[in-house]
Amino acid sequence: MSKLPTLRTRYGENIGVEILCAFPELQDDQRTFLDADASAGDSTLTANGINFSVGQYIMIGQPGALKTEIIRIHASTTPTSTLITLASALKFPHNRGDVVRFIPYNAIWIDVSTDGGSTYSFLATTTIRADSTDTYYQNAAGSSTDYYRIKFENSSDTTFSSYSDGIPATGYADNTIGSVKRRALRELGEEVGDLFKDSDLNDWLQQGRRQMDQMPQVYRFTFRTKFNTIIGQCISGNWTVSAPTDLRDRNTFKNILGIKFGRQNRPCVYQDRVRFNQNYLNVAQSTLNGVVAGGATTITLTSSHDFDDSGSVVVASPSVGGSRVTLTYTANNRSTNVLSGVSGVPAIAGFITGLNVWQNANFFGLPTAYTIDAGLIQFDVPFYDQLDGRNIVMDYYSTVPAITTDSQTFDEPFYDEYVSWLKWKIKYKKANGKINRDTDTDYKDWMEGVAKVIAQETNGQQISMIPDIEGFLSAMQ
Repeated sequence: MSKLPTLRTRYGENIGVEILCAFPELQDDQRTFLDADASAGDSTLTANGINFSVGQYIMIGQPGALKTEIIRIHASTTPTSTLITLASALKFPHNRGDVVRFIPYNAIWIDVSTDGGSTYSFLATTTIRADSTDTYYQNAAGSSTDYYRIKFENSSDTTFSSYSDGIPATGYADNTIGSVKRRALRELGEEVGDLFKDSDLNDWLQQGRRQMDQMPQVYRFTFRTKFNTIIGQCISGNWTVSAPTDLRDRNTFKNILGIKFGRQNRPCVYQDRVRFNQNYLNVAQSTLNGVVAGGATTITLTSSHDFDDSGSVVVASPSVGGSRVTLTYTANNRSTNVLSGVSGVPAIAGFITGLNVWQNANFFGLPTAYTIDAGLIQFDVPFYDQLDGRNIVMDYYSTVPAITTDSQTFDEPFYDEYVSWLKWKIKYKKANGKINRDTDTDYKDWMEGVAKVIAQETNGQQISMIPDIEGFLSAMQ
């Protein structure tokens, strides 16, 4: 996923609101090096330019370094293997060996919101500061209740990056990704640069979150329990639903606390695959392989091999509000998977492709058991018409949310502990791994924090046996 632009805001230190826009992240696959010194005022660079194109912006030097500058390649003179012709003269001298890199943008577009981030309007554009890791802009008329967002701009072809998250003038809240990263950098006196990128900080932070989440002493954190989550609706004749994408381990039942249907609170218990398969003994199941026209006399299945030579089948409803349909047929061609001599296909609607088709399934009803594999939950009976449209509700433990933006808040309440973790990872990177974690104060602070979190965690949900006084299979609604 592409990294969104990031910014910081400050309010109260000076007049109005100060906006600090982080440098765009660069890719190392489009770079070269100066083969000769260049003087201020030169309009060419002695370098291999075959990886660059006319009109592109390039940066000479390291981001944030003194005399680093962004300049545009000439709009009509193609770079060669020995020479890059520029659209304007250099402002600073540069030394042989200095890195030259493609940069897709040269400016920053700033928007402001005065209604809490609901709507934004253009505020200003400013040129990217190449000799600083942050580009500074001051909105002297800004208020503490304003929100700001930015996007990078290519002034030559008027193309833009995606927008950043909107953040308040007073800055990120303490429990946000951006706040924790900035606290770690500030306490070490470090800045994002060539040694480590902002994406590295995100990766390290996510690594620490996974490490905390997988502590065997805790097993599952209670704050990642999700109750009464709607994961789908019952559709007559169907028997599956996709597990939530954030279910912790979508291949097993161990993080599923319960499943219910509509207002039914009756237990739906887990069965392993061997036991579960017994629910469908002597039942043939397939799906429609192609659209079936209204009134058609043939249907094609994904596989008709287990279906009788003639007889009847039940086709599931395509959506909420429909009913399953019973068809009869007179012949089954197992080499083509075609059932012919079919009657009962709705004259107008027909069928869409992919619908479940059943034979000998005379037990449509309210599921009482399920199994799960590869993120697909299957039930011991297909849904009957009385459940049509009812919500499928699940209680479960979720996985660690992915880091997407700096404004994202931690779901864990102990976010302060990750400051020490990030500081340790930054130092580990700077030392190229040659650092003793057992004597490092930040790593020891991290481990002490982990121990504290484990000690404070309460027990999760307990398994309880609830007798079904009314009769387990008797309920209709």
